[in-house]
Amino acid sequence: MPVSESRRSILKVAAVAGAASAGGLAFAQSKAISATTYPGAWESAHRGILLPAYAKASGGSTNLVASLAVDTVSKIVASKANPPFDVIILDEGPYLAALQHDIFEKLPLDRMPNIKDLPAKFVDSRGLGAFVSGQIIGIAYNSDKIKTPPKSWNDLLKPEFKGRVGLAGMGSTLMSAWMAEIAKLNGGSEENMEPAFAFVKKLLPNVSAVAANPGALATLFQQDQIDISVHYNNNVGDLQAKGVPVALARPDTGYVFIRSTMHVVKNTKNPELAAAYINAALSPEVQTRMAEAPYFIAPTSTKATFSKGLQAYAADTKALEAMSAVDWAKLNPRRPEYIDRFNREVKV
Repeated sequence: MPVSESRRSILKVAAVAGAASAGGLAFAQSKAISATTYPGAWESAHRGILLPAYAKASGGSTNLVASLAVDTVSKIVASKANPPFDVIILDEGPYLAALQHDIFEKLPLDRMPNIKDLPAKFVDSRGLGAFVSGQIIGIAYNSDKIKTPPKSWNDLLKPEFKGRVGLAGMGSTLMSAWMAEIAKLNGGSEENMEPAFAFVKKLLPNVSAVAANPGALATLFQQDQIDISVHYNNNVGDLQAKGVPVALARPDTGYVFIRSTMHVVKNTKNPELAAAYINAALSPEVQTRMAEAPYFIAPTSTKATFSKGLQAYAADTKALEAMSAVDWAKLNPRRPEYIDRFNREVKV
């Protein structure tokens, strides 16, 4: 959120903060927790919306650290007795992969009243996490240069896009999810990615660059190095807010939905504050604000309102539940192998 805001925006954030205090949790003002977020637009949204709401609800403060999932898990595993974070956010794939390390605490549901508003599909069956938000994957394209919106993933193969397609590394959730989708659409699965690698091999003449991560992929649009790509709806929204002529098209096979989950870290010294932080993240007021421009982060609370911009992709949580998803339990065991192969074979 920008440093200089209108009085209306400030009052709006204050209202969100007050509403999120409905859980009735009160803690000492001096207590602080450390929490992770994703770099980029996620960090801006969490600093501008979630942190004030949490502070109002709990009286606590937050040291917010932007961290990629693999780095977050690695740091906790390296210091399990005295973890560097109290509460963390992960994508579903990295979360399932981290279960083997026993770094998650059971959620104290009695201190998280907002969790009751989540569909059952968005509450971890193990009791170790709550799905607080999500991202929608579609076909991002330069709306100034591409007048007819793409309708299929196969459109990426069109000769007119030679040297204008952008991809991200398969180490990202974005590209792993997309590869799994391409595999399934061509007779494969999360455990058989051969059809996806065959697709990418045909795509290579059109590929201009392979970005290190989704944020870097968005930068390629800003720099006019690519015209079309696989991308998240919220990254596209962020680009639009910056004046970049980018839109997100729905493939004829449907969008892909990625869920993000929050967890209380095992051995945290502040379990109650960590629970209050997640409860604030689940509040319909916070989720409604994060669903608005420029973030367009999909809510998981049934009481949250989907913004007009987000409704272009999904009307409500039921629409999110119906979207294609990745079976990370099947993908994760072979994901390191797939990442290594992608790094070797996908070069431009």
